[in-house]
Amino acid sequence: MRRRFGYHKFGTFCFVALLVFPLVCQAQSIAIKAKKIHTVSNGIIENGVILIQDGKIQEVITGPEIPWNVDVVDYSQKVIVPGMVEAHVARGYDVANETNPLTPFVTVLDNIDTSHDAFTSALKDGVTTLHIMPGNNTILGGKGAVVKTVGLVVEDMLLIPESGMKISVVGTPAQTRMGVMAQLRRYFNETKEYMEKQKEEAQKEETMVSTPGSFRSPERVKYDSVVDLLEGRYKAYVYCQGPSDVVRAHDLAEKYGYSSIYLLGPECYKAADFIAEKKLDIILDPELVYYERDPLTEEVKKIDIARVFHEKGIAFALLSEPDRVHTRSLSYQAMRALSSGLSLDEALKAVTIVPARMLGADGLIGSIEKGKLASFAVLDDDPFKLSTKVEFVYIDGKLVYERAKDEDLKKLLEEKIIK
Repeated sequence: MRRRFGYHKFGTFCFVALLVFPLVCQAQSIAIKAKKIHTVSNGIIENGVILIQDGKIQEVITGPEIPWNVDVVDYSQKVIVPGMVEAHVARGYDVANETNPLTPFVTVLDNIDTSHDAFTSALKDGVTTLHIMPGNNTILGGKGAVVKTVGLVVEDMLLIPESGMKISVVGTPAQTRMGVMAQLRRYFNETKEYMEKQKEEAQKEETMVSTPGSFRSPERVKYDSVVDLLEGRYKAYVYCQGPSDVVRAHDLAEKYGYSSIYLLGPECYKAADFIAEKKLDIILDPELVYYERDPLTEEVKKIDIARVFHEKGIAFALLSEPDRVHTRSLSYQAMRALSSGLSLDEALKAVTIVPARMLGADGLIGSIEKGKLASFAVLDDDPFKLSTKVEFVYIDGKLVYERAKDEDLKKLLEEKIIK
């Protein structure tokens, strides 16, 4: 006897489906258990759980009460920290600078190589975000971008496509400070004249149509990126080699009305009082120790740069330089900052929330809290111990790195020394 699926049964089916379907969708959520969670924003949570949905942190809770309809990943013997953020790197592409030092119209997006070993190295260290910028041998070097450290194509990696303009008041080795400052002022003055011309054109009743041969087309290429800087659409990242460079760079920024983040050479510690007074955002050079010889006594004095700025109450971001052993990774740099007197919490902030704030991305990254991207590293022990290893890395709630499956690391560890 054939049974009919009557209207009343169909209605019951629809009612049950409406109840169950949301639960099925929620079942795709993830709960990450950990022995410790260094949230950065809300201290350390013991025996915590990070609830993740759609790549974002839904909640950070304590205790065993985990929703029944989520997939649980048990790292209850591990420690979780936010994915580290490196505030300025000149790697991930082939050439750090164009041969012409005045190229504000170029962008690193045209040069990023997603297969570059800079990204795999970053993941191994628990770095989930890189701010890729032009190098220091320039004047107006072009635009940078903030990217995640994993992705098949650049578009998959992008967090902030136009993050800032690179400026160096030092210039290239063939230039003097006087010449560099003159070129910067000239370019900014020309840009202001261009902006005024654009306003006048906009006020005309008949708008002139741009063609490749018109005066507007080449000017737009030359000046529009600097217009964005002067109108506050992004900040300048200014390289300063010495303390007087910091003063000059700040005076220039005040004169032309743009905001700056300052990348400091080691000797810039001498400008710490000025930096504290002006409340400047700073990124320290990878070299955190500076040796200075007294001209009278010939005595060599060691300066712990991180300690100098810390004692002045100045927050800073740390950088690494993989080509040198003693600056090889961001976590190692944080260890060096710890050894100079910073607390664990302060060192962790210098590689997470402080650089995230400078980049204008602290609403997405830099700490483990509700609403932010689920980007973090799972460690086998407390952070910034020499023996601590990064075992897993998550970006946007997806597992993107497993130490146990790292073939390059396996080959390195299996290599034998030939006597």
